[in-house]
Amino acid sequence: MKGRIPESVIEEIHQRINIVDVVSSYVNLTYKGGRWWGLCPFHSEKTPSFTVNQENNLYYCFGCQKGGNAINFLMETESLSFIEAVRRLAEKAGIEISYTESDRSRINTKKVLEELYFKVSVTFHWLLLNHPGAAEAREYLKLRGISEDTRDAFQLGWAPADGEWLYDFLVNKKYSPEFLATSGLFSRKSSHWAFFIDRLMFPIMPSADRVIAFSGRSFGEKVPKYKNSSDTPLFKKSNHLYGLGQAMKSIRLSRQVYLCEGNIDVLACRQSGLGETVAPLGTSFTEEQARILKRLADSVVIIFDGDDAGRKGTMRAAILAEQHGLSVKAVSLPPGSDPAELMVQKGENFLQKMLIEPVNVFDYMLDCQTSSKPVISGEVQEKILKELIPYLQAVESEVRRESYLLQLAEAVNSSPPAVIKEYNNLKRGDKRLSITRKERHLDIQTSGDELYLMTAVAVKTEFFPALRTMLAPEVFRDKRALAIYRVMDELTTAGKMLRTDMVAEQLENPQLVSFILEKAVTEEFMEKAEQTINDKINLLRIRTLTEENRELIKKLAHGSIEQQTKLITRIKDIDQEIMSIRQDNHD
Repeated sequence: MKGRIPESVIEEIHQRINIVDVVSSYVNLTYKGGRWWGLCPFHSEKTPSFTVNQENNLYYCFGCQKGGNAINFLMETESLSFIEAVRRLAEKAGIEISYTESDRSRINTKKVLEELYFKVSVTFHWLLLNHPGAAEAREYLKLRGISEDTRDAFQLGWAPADGEWLYDFLVNKKYSPEFLATSGLFSRKSSHWAFFIDRLMFPIMPSADRVIAFSGRSFGEKVPKYKNSSDTPLFKKSNHLYGLGQAMKSIRLSRQVYLCEGNIDVLACRQSGLGETVAPLGTSFTEEQARILKRLADSVVIIFDGDDAGRKGTMRAAILAEQHGLSVKAVSLPPGSDPAELMVQKGENFLQKMLIEPVNVFDYMLDCQTSSKPVISGEVQEKILKELIPYLQAVESEVRRESYLLQLAEAVNSSPPAVIKEYNNLKRGDKRLSITRKERHLDIQTSGDELYLMTAVAVKTEFFPALRTMLAPEVFRDKRALAIYRVMDELTTAGKMLRTDMVAEQLENPQLVSFILEKAVTEEFMEKAEQTINDKINLLRIRTLTEENRELIKKLAHGSIEQQTKLITRIKDIDQEIMSIRQDNHD
């Protein structure tokens, strides 16, 4: 059971759902050359590179390398969880999902909770526009230069100063006190007292019609300045970004995202023409947030405030972004300023121009480290290098890291060999490195016999049982081929049906997944698949037997007469087996 949904239901969805019907609701598809083609919904393009293969129920884009089955497609396009995507497809196919009583209760709770948050958001928005008590909130938005269109697009609101108003309002709407006590909208100390009081409210919306939490800003000296909803079944702060629901479409088209510090900064950037802007909800940028952005974008531009805290935050965010395969740039804001202030002081056009001309994030960090130091001597050189080690460690490309070290050597007036040596010494002894670098992606371009074979079997999964009886996992030297074998072996052992999309879902190397899905949709192995697979299996069998033969021949010189006799018998058997395999190939 995956995510509490029975495997039988998931399998039935794959059998009954036509992926062309699902995709065509989002993409205008044209049938050509045996496949359906359209403009990719995940990146901007003028010539269709997105294709759907109806026979094996898979989609793949040759431009951005995204691919998968109908469930994956809904998860990507609608930003749904696996369970949400499965439920939606089950409903479309008329498949009933059986839940335990506890599961049904949990699902109903989440549904009612989401409806509640949406209704409260609408109410807060109305109060912001109409209530006399919201005058300060309205004035604040005006001072910050936030337009009415932006206010409405983000459904900004106001939570009343009366701490008991919301409770009375919702009880009158027939919500039970017991349900409200667990909703996250009220204080844990007093179930009648609102969690947000006299604050400008920012609904957190993963999509245009869903509200799952709130972020509230206070006025005057009230602390904390920003307050976010506590965790609920709908919401965990570190797993969400403010503004993502509104930015999703723009991010997918441009494959780039702007990362700000605050909610108001998101509004200012959006108002200045940068619709791809999000913020990490008042916390440090997290690994889960980096993973979310990687699913949507290829690069991130960090626009944190122009103070010491902003510069340190930029470095932390850059490390996480690099770790998750995002290209990173940064914008250097004037000291003590933020995007919203710049928009008010200089205008939307000025802010847009500044933000669309970011610098390489290492240039930004190097400038931050060196510009404030009038003299760069031995101790300062070492300190700068120590500060930059975590980021240099996060850079996956050896070439790019070496280039940065050469750049660093020039900036601190030192020789490149000395800086590289010092970097290696400090790297080994640096205990602060909390982020472990991911294993490098294997080079997918070098497709040898092993990878070719296992890719073919991943596409034509019906041949795996035969392969499994003839080749043990120890035969494979190519880590990519071995990874495919092990996934298929585990699925078979678990008694699950083998499908290309199921194999792809279990693989951790995204390049390998793209490689397999590309071969699947192009139907490269459709013709003479059995012969192709058997030929590759026999090549590996011959290689394994030949290597065994060599080892046995080496042992002949050192064994006893009895051992030599056994070795010679085995060598003859291997020779005969190799001849038999070659004969089968010729036949």
